Amino acid sequence: MVFGLTMIKVSSGQERSVYAHLQKRPEVRDVYRLFGEYSFFLVMQAEERNGLSRMLSEIKARENVIKTGPVLLTAEEGGPKMGRTDFAAASGQILGSS
Repeated sequence: MVFGLTMIKVSSGQERSVYAHLQKRPEVRDVYRLFGEYSFFLVMQAEERNGLSRMLSEIKARENVIKTGPVLLTAEEGGPKMGRTDFAAASGQILGSS
């Protein structure tokens, strides 16, 4: 099980509909509204890293999503332990920002 943390920016005036859509997705554990460049902070969960990548691609494909921020990943259970440097490097290689 892996967790991913990211931010997304949506078209102005579309925040409510995107928020409602994100809350219905079982892979999205939490959605937090933000002020500033990005609209939402997401906490996502998947069985493996590829699942997070697929989910983020689906979210990006929505017409109201303008861009996503970098994704931070947690270490997989039972997998190698990553330090802070490895964590940041791994997240940048697997799921970049758009």
